[in-house]
Amino acid sequence: MSASRDKPDDAKRQPPRVAIICGLANAYGRDVTMGATRYANLKRSWDLRVDTWNGQPLDHLPPCEGAIVAGVGSAEFEITRARCKHVIHCTGEGDVSVCPDVSTDDVAVGELAAEHLVGCNFKNFAYYGWPETGAGFDKRRHQGFSGFVQKHGYDCYVCPIPWPQWRTRLTYEHHPQLVHWLESLPKPVGILAVDDMYACDLASACLGAHISVPEQIAIVGVNDDKLLCESAWPPLTSVDCGTQRIGYHAAKLLERMMAGETLPENERWIRLPPIGIVERQSTSVTAVEDPIVAQALRYIREHACDPCTVNDVLHELPVARRWLEKQFKTYLGRTPHDEIIRVRMVTARRLLLEPDFTIPRIAQLCGFSSVQTFTKAFRDTVDTTPAAYRRNRLNRKD
Repeated sequence: MSASRDKPDDAKRQPPRVAIICGLANAYGRDVTMGATRYANLKRSWDLRVDTWNGQPLDHLPPCEGAIVAGVGSAEFEITRARCKHVIHCTGEGDVSVCPDVSTDDVAVGELAAEHLVGCNFKNFAYYGWPETGAGFDKRRHQGFSGFVQKHGYDCYVCPIPWPQWRTRLTYEHHPQLVHWLESLPKPVGILAVDDMYACDLASACLGAHISVPEQIAIVGVNDDKLLCESAWPPLTSVDCGTQRIGYHAAKLLERMMAGETLPENERWIRLPPIGIVERQSTSVTAVEDPIVAQALRYIREHACDPCTVNDVLHELPVARRWLEKQFKTYLGRTPHDEIIRVRMVTARRLLLEPDFTIPRIAQLCGFSSVQTFTKAFRDTVDTTPAAYRRNRLNRKD
């Protein structure tokens, strides 16, 4: 009798089978997978099936209680839906009436890249992607990028060269057209590529055509795929989208769905903000003609959070304070002190997206002597408090 009673209890303890199906050829798929598996390993209650999808049919996929999907084709997605009771999409392209979608806030990605290039004092901007006919994330990144630069009074050129097919991409057959477009742009110019693969392609075209990067063309990619960014020459600046958070968040939602919860509408479409800019040599320049001003800007970028003061900057330069302030006003429209605060605020906004950092710790890391002075500077610059900024950004759903 006791043995028969044990069987239902044993059946209840069977862990749910969960599939993670992501293309691992790029950083996005790898990071979504890592984030989801990190959550699963913390719970230790899933029978996890990780499929390193490589374009082959998913005929082998067993029936599953849940699945997290990123970077697969539409046919494979439909197979997954047919074989899995609950599915979370992680591409930003899903139909939220069919299944929840967790992905990057691509508009914010474009805005962050534009802010970085504007901060480097570029006045010419371009976008390397295919926003008119490409994927939704392509359009949204272009929207954020072009919208930001236009608000600052600048135009954004868009590359007219279609992205080549896989079989011809590495032959560089499109490079003559691409180089012609690059040479036609006003210089110096800051360019956002839709992702790191496009950014690598840009860097390769510039290298072959002897176009200097970053002095003539500064390049920013997206996703911070370290293999791609570090293998390009020069190494590529990229937007860190914090993609592991997407897999982790998707796994949390999936657990709730598998427990029988119906997600509210505002949790069926989640957009997580990017973490920040990972600066490498492809944007390691400040677009000003005066070498002393450029030297001052480099020093501030490297030491603003030490902290440093305007006097510390002047110790590195053979000029007077009044001269430096006049030149900053001429070239940048702001003072050296304003630039120090601007760099600290960029750092602060990035750290506020990391929940493990307390606000007092962030104030210290950004070079402020107290939370009060940090909060005042943040409010004066960003027009909200650090706590409100963190709350609004981390809870952003669209």
